[in-house]
Parts: sequence; C-alpha cells; structure tokens
Amino acid sequence: MDKLERLTKTDLNDFYQLYLYAFTNPDSAERRAFFDHRYQHSEKYGIKYDGRLGSGMLSIPFQVNFHGVKYKMNGIGDVMSYPEYGGHGAITKLMRQAFQDMLANKVALSYLAPFSYKFYRRFGYEEVFDQTIYRVKNTDLPRIRVGSQEGSMERLSLKDAIPYIKELYNNNPDSHNAGLVRADWWWDYLVLKHPHWQVGVYFDDLHSAAGYVIYEGINTTFYIQEIMYTNWESYQYLARFICQHESMYFNFEYVSGDPVGRPDILQEPDTLKVEIKPYMMARIINLATFVQDYPFLGKVKSIRLAVTDQMIPENNGIWRLMVNSNGTSFEKISDNETNMADIRLSIQELTKAFLGYRSLGHLNRVGAIRGSYAAIAGLDNVLRKESPMLWDYF
Repeated sequence: MDKLERLTKTDLNDFYQLYLYAFTNPDSAERRAFFDHRYQHSEKYGIKYDGRLGSGMLSIPFQVNFHGVKYKMNGIGDVMSYPEYGGHGAITKLMRQAFQDMLANKVALSYLAPFSYKFYRRFGYEEVFDQTIYRVKNTDLPRIRVGSQEGSMERLSLKDAIPYIKELYNNNPDSHNAGLVRADWWWDYLVLKHPHWQVGVYFDDLHSAAGYVIYEGINTTFYIQEIMYTNWESYQYLARFICQHESMYFNFEYVSGDPVGRPDILQEPDTLKVEIKPYMMARIINLATFVQDYPFLGKVKSIRLAVTDQMIPENNGIWRLMVNSNGTSFEKISDNETNMADIRLSIQELTKAFLGYRSLGHLNRVGAIRGSYAAIAGLDNVLRKESPMLWDYF
C-alpha cells in the first residue's frame, strides 16, 4: 500500500540512497555534505510502499527578483523513483501535493531543470530560460590593455570571496530578470557543491569590490561559471584576468545565463563558437499572486483573460485585469474558461509572455494563443520584454 508523506530528517538516509540509485551517483563525503545541506532547506515529499520509500521529490523555497519585484519561487529537484515503483503515477501525485502546498503559501512561481521538456510540460512547466555557451581557443584570445591602473585583482576561494561578491550579484541588473535572490544558505551550498571553484575579484582604488569572475580549470579547459561587473573598468580588469590564463589552458568556455549571443566581444567574432541551449523551465503557481504583484510598464483599461491550467484548477477561469494609477486589479469573474474573453491562453503561454520569454504577438502568430488583435497588442505593450536570465541550477 502506498502513502504520500511529508518527509523529515529521519528520512534523510533513505532519501539519499534513493538519490544515489536513481541518478547513478557515486557516494562520497563531498556529495553527502552538499546533499544534506540542500535537504535541510527543502520541503521534502515521498511516497512509501509498505513503509519503504520508493519515490521522492524536493521543493526548495527560494525568492527571485523580477525587475524589482521579489516573488516566492519553489525550485523542484530530485524527482525520482526506484524502477520497480515507476510508471504508476507517483510523480503526478508528488507534483499535485507540492502545487497545493505552494498555492496555499502564495508561492508565485516554480522552476525546474528537466530531464525531458515534453514530460514536464504535462505539469504546466514551459521552457523559459536559455543559456549561451561561448568557446574560444587560447590563440584567439584578445590582448587587453587596461587604460588606467586604478584598482587590483585578487584571487580567492569561493568561500572567502562571498562577503565581497554577494551584494555585487544581488545588485547586478542581470540577476533581476527572474534570477535567484541568493540566500546565505544557498551561497554556503555552492561552496559545498563546488569546492574547486575560484574567484577573481576586482577591487577599485577604494578597495571596494566592483566585479568578479567565478571559474575553474579542468585539464586543458578554463571554465567560466559566472561574471558580474559594474562598469567598463571592472569589465576590462576581469577580461584581462581571464586572458592572462592563456598559457595555462588551450580552451576557454563560458556558459552564460544571458540567452543573447554576443560574438562581437571579440575583434574577430568568427573565432568564437556560440551556441544557444535550452536550459530550465518555469511555471506560474499562484496566478492571482503573480499578476497582482507584476511590474507592469503602463496602464491596462480592462482585459479578460481565459486561462487553462490542467494541474492547478484554481487558476482556471476568466480573469479581469485592470492597471491604473491606483494599482493592479486582477480578479476571477468566472470559473468557466469557455466564457467570453479577450485573450485565451494556457498557463504555459501566460508564463512565457509575462516572464518576457516570448511576446504575446509572437504566440498569437504561431497559434499558441487566441484573441483580439487590440487586446493582445495592448497587453503586450505593458509586459516586460527583457529575456529572463537564470544563473543557478538545482
């Protein structure tokens, strides 16, 4: 007999053994340390069969910054089952329970890293985050001269660098396009999971941190994990620091959370290999909370949205949106999504449009949504268009 439970610390070892088996991960003290830390800070779900844990999932509470609005977001991870318990709807049961708990806690969003995009679209998730991968040979790196020597670079371990770089990350505009607001525990988790990461920090002439690069050298490749800078000067210093490793590594690779390829950073752009790669998925959980707090760019007279959501019935229906000088009004006026509406769309397409991944106009042209041209164009004009960026993985 199966039973869905909220797991506790007494289930930690059973959950860890399931994790090792399901993802074919080798056990190690290092892995156990970061796993325990993540488990401790997560909502844990499991299904036990005659008292034995057979399926499990983590729902990790985070906060994200969307153009200045701090939304609650739960990251879904470690979705897994032993093979003998697979194919019986266990994941659907776990997801439904997690969604209801998030809904009750007014969690606006959920992200996950899919093993299959098709599979997780069944649960209302949609591709929202892409990455840009840059690869270049050491012989094609530019020679960078820094104009004025006003500051210095220091190499630090990630642990030692955190006091200097965490505010740089939080204040950087690139982390405000639906990126994580990194809590202290998450920085600690990154240290546990990536003990070999190093950080080059640029300090200005007042010894204030003004930029950083997180990197790791493996064999003949220099891997750049993250770059954040505040101005042209810090950008120059960081770029020169990276290029000064040219005699140590043959290949340089940077996986960026910014999905817009920028080969023009080199004088010879064709020497740079640029690849855009689908990354993580997202979905709106509590539609009312998400839209009520959304940072609209202008006024909306009155638009009726017919929303369908196969996994969270509370989001289904006709919603009336108005935005004026008094704020945002977003209310459900009918539970029947087939009633009169100006725009008809699924929760997936709504998520893509409101997070800036695709415009409503584009979604209408490809037949993903339906509605009047005036309503679609009017709402499109007040939605954020900057590409969402995510710099973390869970």
